[in-house]
Amino acid sequence: MTHNYEVIVIGGGIIGHATAFHLANNNRNVALINTIDYGLPASIAAAGLLTPYQKEEIENPFLKNFNFKSYEYFLNFYQQIKDHVNIDLGFNISGSLYLVFSNSEFAKKEMETRELKNIDSNISFLNKNEVAKTEPKITKDLVGAYHFPKEAYINNPKFLKSISQYLVDKSVSIFNSKVEELITTNNKIEKLILTNGKSISADQYVLCNGVWANKFLKQMFKTDEDFIKPIKGEILELSGFQVQLLNKIIFCQDGYALPRPATNQFENPSILVGSTSEEIDLLKHTNPFNNSLYGIQYLTKLFNKLFPDAKDCFIQDHWAGLRPKTKDAMPIIGKSENIENLYLGLGHYRNGILMGPYTGKLLCDLIESNKTEFDISAFKLERFLKSNYTKVLN
Repeated sequence: MTHNYEVIVIGGGIIGHATAFHLANNNRNVALINTIDYGLPASIAAAGLLTPYQKEEIENPFLKNFNFKSYEYFLNFYQQIKDHVNIDLGFNISGSLYLVFSNSEFAKKEMETRELKNIDSNISFLNKNEVAKTEPKITKDLVGAYHFPKEAYINNPKFLKSISQYLVDKSVSIFNSKVEELITTNNKIEKLILTNGKSISADQYVLCNGVWANKFLKQMFKTDEDFIKPIKGEILELSGFQVQLLNKIIFCQDGYALPRPATNQFENPSILVGSTSEEIDLLKHTNPFNNSLYGIQYLTKLFNKLFPDAKDCFIQDHWAGLRPKTKDAMPIIGKSENIENLYLGLGHYRNGILMGPYTGKLLCDLIESNKTEFDISAFKLERFLKSNYTKVLN
């Protein structure tokens, strides 16, 4: 059979784009398939946070090391994209504040951050007066805040579109189409059938389309279980402030807020407030991207808690997305042991924007040399297929 491409990447989010980026830089003949609307459900709907120091990450040693490495690599990847497009991508190493509202909460957070202070000596605790000097519009009803100076954010929709432009300039073929059918023979993918009936094939395939990958994973691995759980998250975008309300990323146990500055003369600065978290059944939701009344109320209440004196704001926009979460909240990265020409980059949950560029590099390295500089053995899909699943994590 004559193949149309060397590699087909299924999934148009940050992981798919980053994988295609690295392959194209190695002069591979690559196709990228946007399986649903551009960049959804996670990469466009995310807030663009680059925060490797938060609780979900530091509690898991595999994720902690991977996040730190991903953060380092992101800075290099971002600069390559920025140099190519030469536009403002809304990137800012602003640092973050984790607000503490009680002494018991302080004691708990102190335990969480003790090891991190040994890794990064710049992490510090600010009392309420020091917080007020840094963020004068933030509520005064707190004990203090932990300051993580390296945490950052980016305008993720603009970032993803800029990577897409890079791929076009590198002659990557981009299809805006669903994959209707994946044809396998003798534990090998032979070809894809797209929505328009077109058939395309490649030597290697990369599956990185988030929760939508379940359909093909079930088919190939002969299981009824979903590997990726869809976790719905809702975000509010608020604008209309007479003065700038926020300089840093703000976290608390109820959620977060961060600035989204204007990147050109046609945009207005705003604040993003997030996020709800709800595991949903896609078979029972006709439109999982609709905001709920509960979500709007929850995020409005959170904003009022953080900024009690901000009375002149309005809801500029609101949206919902689906975070792809595995049962152990760790990503699936690697080459399949069962399907010989399949590679996987799935289940990055809350940190796809942060982990995506480095995941793309690792997948490219696997395709090119069958090895990676970072040990990804804990991220293999097969941990969910084997009876000794728990042993992989110990």
